[in-house]
Amino acid sequence: MDGKAGRGQRPGAEAVPARGGDRTGVRSAGAGRSGAGRYGAGRYGAGSGTASGLIAVTMWGLAPVATRALVLHLAPLPLLVLRVTVAGLILLPAAIRMLRRLDRADAPRLVAAGLLGMVGYNLPVTVGLQWLPASTAALILATEPIWILVLSRVFLAEPVRRWSWAGAAVAVAGVGVLAGPEAFAAGSSGRVLAGAGLVLLGTALFGAYTIVLRPLAVSYGAVPAAAASTVVGAAPYLLFAGTLASAPLSGLGPAAWGELAFLAVGSTVAGLLLWTIAITRAGPTRAGLLLYLEPLVGVAGAAALLGEGLSPATLAGGLLIMLGVGTAWLAGR
Repeated sequence: MDGKAGRGQRPGAEAVPARGGDRTGVRSAGAGRSGAGRYGAGRYGAGSGTASGLIAVTMWGLAPVATRALVLHLAPLPLLVLRVTVAGLILLPAAIRMLRRLDRADAPRLVAAGLLGMVGYNLPVTVGLQWLPASTAALILATEPIWILVLSRVFLAEPVRRWSWAGAAVAVAGVGVLAGPEAFAAGSSGRVLAGAGLVLLGTALFGAYTIVLRPLAVSYGAVPAAAASTVVGAAPYLLFAGTLASAPLSGLGPAAWGELAFLAVGSTVAGLLLWTIAITRAGPTRAGLLLYLEPLVGVAGAAALLGEGLSPATLAGGLLIMLGVGTAWLAGR
């Protein structure tokens, strides 16, 4: 998943496991069997839940920044092989516990969720970040709730209000504003447009992953379902372990290895666990509101850490996306 294989629930969505990020972990808004209510609704529980959610959202917001920095030195495929292998090994114990209880009828759903989250989301987003500024990618990734809304309507026949459709249209227009000026500028070679298209594709597939994984999160618990889907989705990358032989790993500096560790361990594994604490202690609605800080963290991180400037198109497109997503959410409440 940038750092996700999955994310948490957006406000207004019921028990929706969410984005990697690149989003490689899974955020889930439904606590399932992971212990909802264990800590009560006291001041300490809500406060620590909010703090955990803020840390998780900060990690996810910085995931496109770390990925953008890495793909300038390491090709997307070996980068993903390293990242998902480390994350998969860490999450393997939790995944095994779920796999032992897995009903055979749920196995195809788990495989589909793993492929959508780990391959369908992470691969196009990582490739797209070769040609797209991290700030632009972070704003495009913010359209995830729109894709969940559209896909829920198409495949689950869930009702969608008119204002939600209007918000979706505004958000999509914002993506066009983000990609448009640079994509059609002289000498761009279409790479900016291709990068935006790949990130948008990854975001849409993550929306599909969210819908597919949701019943598993409800039945088996948020963390076990997220861990199992991560491990299952990581398996195809083992076929490309040979790409590590030709990758310039010896030339990577400490900063690059730190970015890789952040993506695999921080954004994916720690982000998943912290987000589960957040939705368990603070509740999915309060924690879900924190997700709207994610694109802002991404834009700020890209400016501070990568020196990316904010063009008028980036500001205008970002405002349209946030306005559209916010409108769609309010209309669906």
